[in-house]
Amino acid sequence: MPTLAKRACDTCIARKVRCDGALPCATCEASTRKVQCTYVRPAQKRGPKARRPSIQKALSYGMPPQVTHETKTPALLQDVSDSIQVGVQVGAQPAVLPPHTPAFQFPLVLVDTISKVIREYENNSYSVWPVIRSDVLAQQLALLPSDESTFCLATALCAATIAQLNIPPLESQGYGEAVLVDSSYLSRECIRIREQCDFREHLDVRWVLTSFFLHVYHAKVNKRNSALMYIQEAVSSAKLLGLDKDDQALQGPAAEVVDNREILFSLLWVSERGYSIHLGLTPSFSDRLIVKVVNDAVANTHVYGLVELSKLFAVFDQCTGADISENLLVESEKALQVLEISADKTTTTRLADHSITREWMRIIIWQRALSAGYLSSLSPSTLMDFTFPIAVSHDLLAALRNFSSEDLLPLGRDQLLKCFEIANVLADTLLCSSVFADNTTLQCGPYELLHALYQKLHPFLYLDQTLDSILREKTGQAFLCAPSRLWNLDPPYASNEGEEAPTLQVISAVP
Repeated sequence: MPTLAKRACDTCIARKVRCDGALPCATCEASTRKVQCTYVRPAQKRGPKARRPSIQKALSYGMPPQVTHETKTPALLQDVSDSIQVGVQVGAQPAVLPPHTPAFQFPLVLVDTISKVIREYENNSYSVWPVIRSDVLAQQLALLPSDESTFCLATALCAATIAQLNIPPLESQGYGEAVLVDSSYLSRECIRIREQCDFREHLDVRWVLTSFFLHVYHAKVNKRNSALMYIQEAVSSAKLLGLDKDDQALQGPAAEVVDNREILFSLLWVSERGYSIHLGLTPSFSDRLIVKVVNDAVANTHVYGLVELSKLFAVFDQCTGADISENLLVESEKALQVLEISADKTTTTRLADHSITREWMRIIIWQRALSAGYLSSLSPSTLMDFTFPIAVSHDLLAALRNFSSEDLLPLGRDQLLKCFEIANVLADTLLCSSVFADNTTLQCGPYELLHALYQKLHPFLYLDQTLDSILREKTGQAFLCAPSRLWNLDPPYASNEGEEAPTLQVISAVP
């Protein structure tokens, strides 16, 4: 039986594998990466350390500073192993990386995992963000393992896809053990490498898309400050590259991974507008978007869908000023109603996105009319009536009944917030107005609309307990204020033997 060595080599210590103590040891000799077997690193005490060695102390040993992290990840193990390879012998000067040595090495254990998630993006999320050529991205990952911008774009895209589609953690095999890869890990790796390579001074379109997908991930996990900063960073980077004026920045080799280039800035503009409105803030890009006439928009379903969505925001952008007249609100709401999208010219997911966004904008316009004091029960305009949220809720339900949960899942938390806003306004309207409680009807009324909206949203609310508790409480309170159902009983009877029991008839409020 072989005896354990008293001292393991530096590589085996970093990889946490058994070492036979030889020089070189059997593990380093058998490694396909041709690592250098050294015993340079000073022996450390067993057990937890009181303090981490500083960078200066680490450099004094002639070694790069040791990488530490809360969890053991393939990329970190790769960094430590790379540090060992450039170590120097005892008594030598501190090692310096040669100019041709790449500063970053792609963790090869993630290749299969990232490839799987990229395929999920192509199958389920491409219709929402149709700006990445997944086959080109996967090919670049295989051919350029040391390219930071390609790695960061891939990890940001995968983090957003896993979060949006609620994909469970994926198991990745590497370094003799299994590692679970989830959206949180991928986003951390992306941010870590991104900051190390000083990307802001070497901007290209890949870094713009990396910021965008980091925004999508942080918005999904409800980190609102980070999400807003990333989408503003994406828009600002696109402006620095001139993407808001022309597509010259999309002509180089860095843009080979970009698909549907003509709608890239529109996607960024729409995303920042929508998220800023959710937070009640003013968008950083104050210029209005001029919706370009795209020649192949009719032939390309993805381009057509995003162009039509941009038209909604272009109309709604007129209502973002401080001084808004009643006539402007009415005309904007009418313009939104006219903007229909052809179902046979776009994807089902984009059609759902367009329908939900339009109704959400209508309810926002009504809220602004309410804040300005324009509402009146005597107003000839439907928008200026207190019952307008009922009409919007009806239109939203009529649109949602054509979509399944699978159609709505790729839209993520953004569309959930829009539907929640409409249901929340409807619940507040029912709670604050006594008109609906006094008006009993045998047809489908506002309370049935609220109930149906809650049932439609409930499958997506289980991951957001805050929204679920708010809407559940308001729905319950609204039903307590709702008129009771009509119970028809036969006339009173004497409880004598031989008499038939009375018949109980329920007149339901729902047909």
